[in-house]
Parts: sequence; structure tokens; C-alpha cells
Amino acid sequence: MAILRSACPLNCPDSCGFIVEYSEDKGLRVQGDKEHPLTKGFICSKAQAQAQWVFSAERLRFPLLKDQGTFRRISWDEAYTLLVDKIRETLKEVGSWGILHHYDYGHNGTLRELDRRFFQALGGVTEPRGSMCWGAGLRAQEIDFGGAYANDWAQVTQAKLIILWGRDPAVTNLHMVPFLLEAKKAGATILVINPVRVKSGDFAQDYIQVNPGSDGVLAMGIAHIILREGWLNWEFVRQSVHGLEAFALRAKEYEPERVAQLTGVSVEKQEELAYKISHMGPMTILSGYGLQRYSGGGNTLRAIDALIALTGNIGKPGAGIQYGYLYHRGYLNHVKLDSSRYQSRTFPHSFFAEEIEKAHPPVQLAVVTRSNPLVQQPNSLLWREVWREIPFKVTFDTTLTETARQSDLVLPVTTAFEDEDLIATSWSPILQLTQKIVEPQGEARSEALVFTELAQRLGLGDDFSYTPEQWLDYVLSPLNRYGITLESLRQGPIRAPYIPEVAWSDLQFKTPSGKIELASEIALAVYGDAVADPLLSHSKEDLQRHQEFSKTQNQSEYPWYLITPHPHHALHSQFQETEDFHLYIHPQLAEKYYLSTGDRALVETEHGQLLAWVSVSEDVHPQAVVIPEGGAVDGFGVNQLLIGKPSDFGESTPYYEARCQLRKWLVD
Repeated sequence: MAILRSACPLNCPDSCGFIVEYSEDKGLRVQGDKEHPLTKGFICSKAQAQAQWVFSAERLRFPLLKDQGTFRRISWDEAYTLLVDKIRETLKEVGSWGILHHYDYGHNGTLRELDRRFFQALGGVTEPRGSMCWGAGLRAQEIDFGGAYANDWAQVTQAKLIILWGRDPAVTNLHMVPFLLEAKKAGATILVINPVRVKSGDFAQDYIQVNPGSDGVLAMGIAHIILREGWLNWEFVRQSVHGLEAFALRAKEYEPERVAQLTGVSVEKQEELAYKISHMGPMTILSGYGLQRYSGGGNTLRAIDALIALTGNIGKPGAGIQYGYLYHRGYLNHVKLDSSRYQSRTFPHSFFAEEIEKAHPPVQLAVVTRSNPLVQQPNSLLWREVWREIPFKVTFDTTLTETARQSDLVLPVTTAFEDEDLIATSWSPILQLTQKIVEPQGEARSEALVFTELAQRLGLGDDFSYTPEQWLDYVLSPLNRYGITLESLRQGPIRAPYIPEVAWSDLQFKTPSGKIELASEIALAVYGDAVADPLLSHSKEDLQRHQEFSKTQNQSEYPWYLITPHPHHALHSQFQETEDFHLYIHPQLAEKYYLSTGDRALVETEHGQLLAWVSVSEDVHPQAVVIPEGGAVDGFGVNQLLIGKPSDFGESTPYYEARCQLRKWLVD
């Protein structure tokens, strides 16, 4: 029996440590690594799903070529020859921009980015830019603090007040929960602010239901009260905050009564929150990504960051805001080429299909790695049309995703249990390896090997002169001075020594002023306004909608918020086995449309419609229709209901911006 330490490769905050066992008679078994500093020995259902995936009958094992609408097995040599010919043909006819490379982070391994190096070596191709997940909030924190850094997870146990703002650790960050429970046991107060009563509310002392998309307005309303009452940490503000006067003028516009109308949070509750935030420190805010999945998402994070600044809740134990980590950046070598070597054509994720449709030169060859754009990108109906018009499409994957199903060539790649890779994520201070414990199934090959062999056939071998192990040594070489090597990581996970336990403890913020910038010249120059203003994303119609809802007089054609959160036991489209869509609505909305649990309803937006089974729950906001994302029925996911829209910062994707209508389905 073989036993190895390994790691979860999924793009998830937890980045679990694994103990993996394999024997021919018992197969592959995955358990949690009890010595992992954060995940401490327990794992979620997605870890087990990955182990079952390796030997699944659905697993891709051989290269497949579509022939008259049906896939047939071909050899790797045939696949390489075909793909190399297509690349050369495209380069000759329209240039490298005629090649589309769509990638994301379906696997978090460092060597998976050799795909980008390959296309950069071709001179730069057509690629997405911005973010499908976190770009608006990330850019907001770069403006405010100079970077997106966060405390070590254990710091939350020293907090007296913890706000889960748009975040549900019990579903999306399971290994944070023990730290939260420890904090609660020590006397901390835990609050949840969310349109939906999420699972983490089970252990919180209070739940504040906020209207979808109005979190930034609530934050500014709280700031208004803190400023009005003089509840600031004046010593901290004088030393470490820039732009207070301009911010205070903006916050003055957020009178509590107006904020109550927009957010659904009463004046009394706003005042209670303002008092707790300013008097119950140290305070930690765990902010979720749903907060910034609106067109004003960056301003929302800036408004929440301001509460941290006004109250001095940063740079000390138990205090801070956790959005993401970018600590590993600059400490590890990366496998991408220097930007002087290539020139890519990039389009924002939000409008990628629209831009590809009219691009010149046109895309003749598309290659997809680590992603499933036909399901996950916005405007998936247009994506399907644009995809169909591309002459030749190639997908690298472990299973026949919808994107792979609609491709011409499908190449089978290895799972995390079949090759070695470095996991250094955007959320965790832990460095760890996936390790090879079983041979690749069938003829599956690692992306590192495939792109190396393709490069050699195209005469690009000088840019791919390392083996996978040599690449990992190269990536880790800056850490050798800390005693961190490939061999040491094979023994188990290591906390990166360059990451402090308390973020910004030196109060040296990486902004032009060296302080937290409530008013930013960068924001003014790039985005046209120096101070956060979440109200910019709320129209008069929004305010009217909130005022009229209580009177049940809302006659808008698409009156309800469509929210598409992460599913509990899947990660986007990975591990989804969807046969039908399911939606969740509040009893008030169910009564309005004569719906009950078990009924079917048609959900319609300006851009599409789908049929879903209904579940009625008091946990859902009365104005919201909740459909978990990632699943697909007959190849179409929930993103068929929405199109891309611009975000205020970071070229992010406002997935929660769509409004919808409901109709009871009476047809069998």
C-alpha cells in the first residue's frame, strides 16, 4: 500500500491537506491531514468526489476527435499532429490573435500555468482579462490599503466582534468554522449580514437581512452614524488614514432613513451595528465574493474597508478584514514568460463572447484549459453561438464537460492524484504539494507534459527546457533561503515564513500616501471618483422598488433579484450532477405566484429563461430568487439568464445584477 501526503487542488479558500492511500484491492482513499496547520484533519465531500473521479466511468482516458458529430478515439501522435497543424495554419493565415486561449482555475497547481507560457511563446493570443470571481473587491482593497492581505485564520479567535458579511463559511470555507466557534466560546459576538439566512447563521448571535446589492449603502450608513456620533478611533485616524474629510462629506449623504429605505435595515439596527463596530473591538470582518458581484461591487468593498479604517480595526491581533491573500506574489518564481516577449489581445470576461463575435482578426482556433466557459461565462446563449462559429475547438479536461462536448478535439489530462504540483493559493498562507500516487488512467497526460511536447514540435523547445520537477525547483528556488525545497514540501505542508500572522501590523500601507486611503487619487484618476459611493449603482427605480414592495404593488416587468450562489457540494461546474434546476423563494413570493414546494416555475430575465423545481423557505430574501450556479441541464446553466455588465473596479463580472420574473408552470 502506498501512502503519501498531498493537497486539494481546487480553487477554494480551505486548500485542504490530504493523506492519500492507494492499494489495488481497496483503491484510492483520501483522508484529512491532521498535521495541516489550518484544515487539521477533516475534509469536505469535494475531496472524496475527486478520489472517486479518478477511476470513474466518466473519466476521459484517451484523446477524442469529433467525426461527423461523434467522438472517436485517436492516438496522442494524431492529436499532436492535428493541433500543431491547426496552430501553424492559424499563425500563417491570421496571426497569433486568431488563437483563443480560455483558462481559469479549475486546478490551482502552479505547473498548470505552463499553458499560458505556451501561448505566450506563440507571440501572444486572444485571452480573457479581468475576473470572473473577485476582481472588483481585489482592486478596491489595492486602492484602499495598497494590497489584499489578511490575518492568519487563527487571529479570528482573538476578535470580540466578527461579521460574516456576505460570506457563509459553513458552506464555502468549512475549515474556518472551528476558529469561529472557538472565538464564540471565548466570548466573541458573531453577526451575519446577508440577503439570505445562510447556514453560518446557525452559530451566529444575530442575522441582519439586507436587500440584495445594498451592502455598500449599509456600510456607508453605518459610517454616517459613527462620524455623527464621534465614535472614531481618532488616534488611529490621525496617524493612518488619508482623506477623512472628503469621505465624511460623502457619508453625510447617507442619512439613516434613506439607508433604511434602500437596504431594508431599520434605523435602530443601523445604530446598533454602528455602536458595536466602534465599541466592541477588536473586530474582524470576513467578507464574501457575493458582495462584489454587482456593478457597484468595488465601491461596496471600499465602503466596508472604511469601517475598518474609521474604527482602527487593522494591524493588531483579532482585527482586520479578510477578502483574499496575495502574499505569495513576488516570493515565488512564476512560469510565465516576460511580458516583453509577447503581445496578447485581451477582452473582459464580462463581454468576452460579444467581443469574440466581432473580433478582427477572427478566432480560428480555440483552446480551453482549466475551465468550462460554455457553462460558467455570462451570456452563455451567445457563447454557444460564438463557439459554434469557431472553426476548430480543443478542450483539455478530465471529464467530458459541456465545453468539451461541444469541441472538436478533447485531450485527457491528469488529476491531482496522478502528478505532482505546487499549491500556493490566493487565500491560504500554506505551501503544499499534490503528489503522484497512482499512474495516469488510460492515456491521460499532465498539461506540463502536453505543452512541452507541443512546444518541441513547434520549435519552441528553448522555452520548455525543464522537466516538471525542474520547473517546481525553479518556482521554489527563492524560498531555498528559508529551507523550503521541493523535497521538504514532499514531507508535508509548510506555512510560508514571509506571511505575518497579523496583516499590516507595521501600519505601513502600500498606497501613495502610506495610509489607508478613504479618498484616493488613483481612484479619481482611473475611475472618476476618489471616494466610495455605492449609491451610484442604485437608480431611482431601485428606491421605488424597495418602497413599493412592502405594499405589494411592484409592477416591474422583472422585479425580483436573481442570486446564483455557490452550491454546497460542488465547486462551480465541478462535481455537479444536475438533472433539473432548483430555485428557492420566500413564502411571500410563493404566495404571490401560487407556488408551493415541489411545484415547477419558469424563471425569466430579459435574456433567457429556464424551468426549475420550487422550494419555499423563510431563509430567502422576500425579493430574491435563488438558483445555485454551476449546474447544467441539457448543456445550459443558469448563466443563460444573464449577460455581462461592467463593474466599477477591476473588470469583474457582476453575476448578481440580473432581475427576473416568475411564472407558475402548469404543463406536465
